[in-house]
Amino acid sequence: MEVALSYGCRVVRVEKRVIAAVRNAGAAAAKGDIRMFVDADSVFHCDTFNAVERAMSEPGIIGGATGIRMERMSPGIALSYWSMVPMLWMTGIDTGVVFCRKKDFIATDGYNEEVLFAEDVQFLMELKQLGRSRDQKLVKLHSARTITSARKFDERGDWHYFPILARGFLGLFLPAQRFNKFARRYWYENQRDNQDSCESSTGMAKSL
Repeated sequence: MEVALSYGCRVVRVEKRVIAAVRNAGAAAAKGDIRMFVDADSVFHCDTFNAVERAMSEPGIIGGATGIRMERMSPGIALSYWSMVPMLWMTGIDTGVVFCRKKDFIATDGYNEEVLFAEDVQFLMELKQLGRSRDQKLVKLHSARTITSARKFDERGDWHYFPILARGFLGLFLPAQRFNKFARRYWYENQRDNQDSCESSTGMAKSL
């Protein structure tokens, strides 16, 4: 929070400790016609804002994402990364900096605050469906990929993702309460700055 304030950023405090709620709060506080969302531990490409502005100037584009590259790489991280690629290909969505117009964000009701993770995937799927009804499409701005943190791998090991995937899959067959307990333990507990975890720096929203 101190870093954000030192650069003159507005910090919005959110009491509900759910990533989707933080993103929605950032969107509500932002001004302008374009909404951009990114995890706080990510690094923007120097051309991100220009690339998004060019994309959003096209009426046939409803929104999209920049894609990511890891801040460091290893065999375990590389296999974890590539294990997600088939899903991205099949769905036509991506991650990194997610962007859309304000009116379309409102039309989709924003991020679902009832889910603890993958809220960005659900949002992009709903945005894609909205665009299909208008003959608009999602785009991937891979020329401006976002650098994403490897802190989960630093904390848990470079091969930890595969047991997590297996447990997550099994969790789909467990009662919702047990599945949510698993999700909170992985995505919400032991964060670096728990005292600031309810602030908009956890999931920032910016506008153009």
